[in-house]
Amino acid sequence: MQIVTPIDVERALAAELAARLSVPVHAAPAPDDVSAGTVVVQTLGGSQQTVVSDVYDVVAYCYADSYGAAVALGIETCGAIRAIHASGPAVAGIEWTTTSASAPYDDPDPDRVTLRRATVRATVAARGIPIE
Repeated sequence: MQIVTPIDVERALAAELAARLSVPVHAAPAPDDVSAGTVVVQTLGGSQQTVVSDVYDVVAYCYADSYGAAVALGIETCGAIRAIHASGPAVAGIEWTTTSASAPYDDPDPDRVTLRRATVRATVAARGIPIE
């Protein structure tokens, strides 16, 4: 018997970050017209943590005009991810139980050679939405 509905972690995390950052945040895939000062969240995988919660491996792609600006946006994004579970009620109505993130690293996007991209790897855990 299923007791929770899995969440769309990309959309939920994008909503959380959009509420904390002053730049546009999108769930993957990145829009064709992605521009400097944009973050895109993508899920890489994950696993079940308990019968009601899952752990997700995610990345946040941080686009900018220069390497320094991409890293700065990555650092800001990293801090926002780390703070989600401790900052009170979730924007998307999701109960985040764990959030951790690594420092950003240079990660050129072969489809957008005029932009610089820094990537933040993160692990987030969230409870599914109870089935009523």
